[in-house]
Amino acid sequence: MRINHNSLALNASDHFAKLNTNIAKSMERLSSGTKITSPADDSAGLAIATRMDAQIRGLKRASLNSNDGISVIQSAEGGLNEIHSILARMRELAVKAANDVEFEEDRDSVQEEIDSLVEELNQITDVTAFNGEKLLNGNMTRRSLSSEYSIQATYISEEVNVGIYSLEVTAVATQALYSTGFSNSGAIVTADQAGTITVNGFSVAITEGMTATEVYSELQSHLYKIGIDVMASADGGVTEVDFATGASVYFKAQQYGSSEKIEIGVSNDNLAAFLGITDGDSVSGTDCEATLNVTDDGFSATATFLTDGNEISIVDRSGFKMTVEVDPDIAPAGGAATTIEVLSAGTMVIQTGSNQGEQLAIDIPPLDAKGLKVDNLIMYTHAYANEAVNLIDEAVKKVSAIRSKLGAYENRFEDIYENLEVQNESLTGAYSRLMDTDMAEEMTNYTQLDVLSQAAISMMQRSNERPESILQLLQ
Repeated sequence: MRINHNSLALNASDHFAKLNTNIAKSMERLSSGTKITSPADDSAGLAIATRMDAQIRGLKRASLNSNDGISVIQSAEGGLNEIHSILARMRELAVKAANDVEFEEDRDSVQEEIDSLVEELNQITDVTAFNGEKLLNGNMTRRSLSSEYSIQATYISEEVNVGIYSLEVTAVATQALYSTGFSNSGAIVTADQAGTITVNGFSVAITEGMTATEVYSELQSHLYKIGIDVMASADGGVTEVDFATGASVYFKAQQYGSSEKIEIGVSNDNLAAFLGITDGDSVSGTDCEATLNVTDDGFSATATFLTDGNEISIVDRSGFKMTVEVDPDIAPAGGAATTIEVLSAGTMVIQTGSNQGEQLAIDIPPLDAKGLKVDNLIMYTHAYANEAVNLIDEAVKKVSAIRSKLGAYENRFEDIYENLEVQNESLTGAYSRLMDTDMAEEMTNYTQLDVLSQAAISMMQRSNERPESILQLLQ
């Protein structure tokens, strides 16, 4: 028997220390509710759980993003609902103006309300926004870069691939221009010269005793209502000069294209001679002309286009649509090819998942009066009003199509949200099984360790009593 080293006490103390360490870990698991409190507990499990935690947090954020997307759609829908109401009122007014019982003074009131509604429509597209981002003014459609400032893509559908598209404008659009023989001659309208000049079905009365200056002023103020400028020009209608200079008078359509016409009617030959016009004359503008260059990443051989005034509408298979606007005042004609680089930027991209590439892009084309082609409605004749009805109907169709598209976006966001919630629930369950403490199991383990700890303490006490028996041998 030895007294210098009590191996029994050392053994009991060693077991007690190990039990204390395990009890501390068990208490930490019970108090924190976490099964893996350090990498030493389960290094592989901790690595898996860390990745799961990042995925879960990403899914939660993506769910909130999807709800943000729904809010964006609902904000845009509110503006589109008002635009629909405005278009309905504009159509009602156009139908009213198409009735020939309405006189010019009545149509003045109709035109004034139409112009006011156009301003309000533009105001709605300018103020409808979400978190400062305007939704209806074209800011949320595909972006492009043009090599020629005067030739720009104004609409690019979602189906247009990113790439460089090349075209050449071979002729720019022109305005309808009618040359008269009328000038500031100092003549006075006589009784046999008095009558009516009709331009595009809109009549202007020329009465006895009017001076040439008064006739010029009357033509200016009335024909402006139907989109025709009356101007004195010494260079063929290019530059306007003062009527007093004696330069010839021209009638020029404000808009461009072959649909813009100036058709002349005059009630008597004497008035026709006074104004230097011919009854039955008709002139029209011309549309721009272009050619498409077929390239590997640009226009395909199946692409076709139509021109209307200064617009080129290009279509191809699979929903490809691109609208190009040519500024006729500064655009080069017959020069070098213009390249339009279509970018992926511009649309509002909503991150709908926790991984790269899981996203949905919201594309809303410009829906202002110009984008809907209702910025130049004229109410002063039956023909103009009927044309306005057709234009408004096309605008209603376009807005309805956009609303339908936004409805589809909203449904997708709702489906995405539901799917994300299911994924989040499943991953959270898996994460919990890896990281969360089973309290019943751990409490059983803690109780066992506590009993063993008490037994170890008891054995340490007894092991210290054993050397005392040696004293009996020394007596």
